[in-house]
Amino acid sequence: MIKTISLRNLLGLTLAAAVSQAALASDGLTAEEANEIIKEDIAATQVMAEVCPAIIGQNAKFDANIQVLVKTYLADYSDKSASYQSLQSDAQYKSFLEESREAAKQSSKEEQKSVCEDVLNFEG
Repeated sequence: MIKTISLRNLLGLTLAAAVSQAALASDGLTAEEANEIIKEDIAATQVMAEVCPAIIGQNAKFDANIQVLVKTYLADYSDKSASYQSLQSDAQYKSFLEESREAAKQSSKEEQKSVCEDVLNFEG
């Protein structure tokens, strides 16, 4: 679970997970553990979508990259009927979302800008 980590570390985890979701299955994680990681990743991505437009402005490529990240994570979620929308009412997801928002608040503007640029330049 996300504790007090920087937004930069959060993004590093998020982007690394996006390109290696297959690692979840091969790491011997239970479906529940893998789902928790996926929820954390989606929550971090949602926070980036909330924070970054104020920093880098509205950007279609950024928005598209956010959608790619969310879709990539959901593809490995054990409940194939789950959606980004359905997660919004999940209690555990809400907790991860609040933790991600807190991590974003505690990060510097420079760090936030760097994270936003990383998402903008992400090649999924």
